[in-house]
Amino acid sequence: MSALQDVQEMVERIAIASAKGDFTPFATALDDDLEVFDHVAYRFERKAEFLDYLGSVTRGVELMTFAFHQPSCRVFNEGTAIVNAYDRAATYPKGGGAPVVACGRTTLVLVKRGGDWKIVSAHFSPLPKE
Repeated sequence: MSALQDVQEMVERIAIASAKGDFTPFATALDDDLEVFDHVAYRFERKAEFLDYLGSVTRGVELMTFAFHQPSCRVFNEGTAIVNAYDRAATYPKGGGAPVVACGRTTLVLVKRGGDWKIVSAHFSPLPKE
C-alpha cells in the first residue's frame, strides 16, 4: 500500500469515528510533540495540553461530533503528509436542545514515526460568517 493510501485510510478512520463522537482514533494519531492552533486565541504545544482542552470543551455536553468534508491528502518524500479539509463540529447539550454547530477549516501535518503516521501539527480555523 502506498503512503498516500495509508494517510487517506487513517483520515477516513478518524472521520468516521469522530462523526459518531468517538475521538479515540484521532487522539491515538496525535504525536506527543504535537503543536495545535485552534479557534481559541492560544496554541497548544503538547498532546496532553490539547487533549485537556478538548476534555474541557466536551464537559457538560451530551455528545460532540466532528466531520471532515472534501479532504485533500498530499504526501511528500513518503514520510510527510498534509491533509486539508473543511470541518463541521457539533456539540449537543445535555438534556436536549439544538446543537451548537461550528464550521471551519482543518490542516493536519503528519510524519511517519516508525511504522505509524502521526499528527505533529494541526490548525483549525473558523469559516467566515459571511
